[in-house]
Amino acid sequence: MENKKHNTIFHNIATVLLLLIFQQSASAAGRFVANRFTYDKIDEYGIFAWISVHHIIQLLLAIIAIVIIAKVLKLNFEFGFGDRKIGMTHVANLTVVVLVYAFIWHLVAHLLGNVRMPDHPLNFTNIAGQLGFQLLLSGPSEEILFRALAIVLLAYSFRESKAIKIGKLGISYENIIAASLFTLAHVSWSINPFSLSASWVQLILSMVLGIWYGIAYQQSKSIIYPILMHSIWNVVAVGARYIHLAFL
Repeated sequence: MENKKHNTIFHNIATVLLLLIFQQSASAAGRFVANRFTYDKIDEYGIFAWISVHHIIQLLLAIIAIVIIAKVLKLNFEFGFGDRKIGMTHVANLTVVVLVYAFIWHLVAHLLGNVRMPDHPLNFTNIAGQLGFQLLLSGPSEEILFRALAIVLLAYSFRESKAIKIGKLGISYENIIAASLFTLAHVSWSINPFSLSASWVQLILSMVLGIWYGIAYQQSKSIIYPILMHSIWNVVAVGARYIHLAFL
C-alpha cells in the first residue's frame, strides 16, 4: 500500500513537470518561429504581429498534443458547448467584474496623475492590431494550452477530482495546479545570464483569473466559456486604456 501511494505521488509530480516542460517548450517554439520573420511593414512598433505568430504556434502545438492524447488515452477535452447556462453566467459575471475593475483602475490612475503614455502612435493599425490579437488569439491559445490540456491531464493523473471548499465553490487540485502553471508562464526568465522578472499585479491576476477560468471550464464542461472570458478580460483591459488616453 505504501509503495502504491509513493508511485501515485511520483506519477502526479511527473505529470505536473511534463506539463510545465511542454508549456514552456510550446512558448519557446512560438518565440523561435516568431523571431524568424520581420514585421516592419505591418507592425512597425512591434505591438501585435510578433505576439500573434507566437500564440498561433503555441496554439497549434497544444492542439496537436490534445489530438494525440485524446486518441491514446480516450480523454475528452470538452470542445463542445457543454452547459450553456452555467458557461454564459460565468462570462456575464466576468464581464461585469472587468468593466468595474477597468473603470476603478483608470479612475485612480487619472486622479493620481499616473497615466503611462504608450510608446507607439494611437492609430487604427496599432489599436486594431492589438485589440484583434487580444480578441482572437490570447484566449484560444492560452486557455487550450494552460486550461484544457492541463486540467484534463491532471484530473486523469489524479483519477478523481478533489476539491478544496471555499464558500460554495469547489476548487479542484487540478484547477489550482493549472492556474499555478499559467501564472508561472507570466514570469520572464533567462538562464544565461540568470534573471527573473514579473509584475506582482499580473501574477496575482493570473492566479485569480486562472482559477476562475478553471471553475468555469469544469462546471460548464466546455473550454469555450473560459476562452470567451479570457478574451473579454484582455480586450476590455486594453481597450479601456485606449479610451482613457483618448480623453487626455
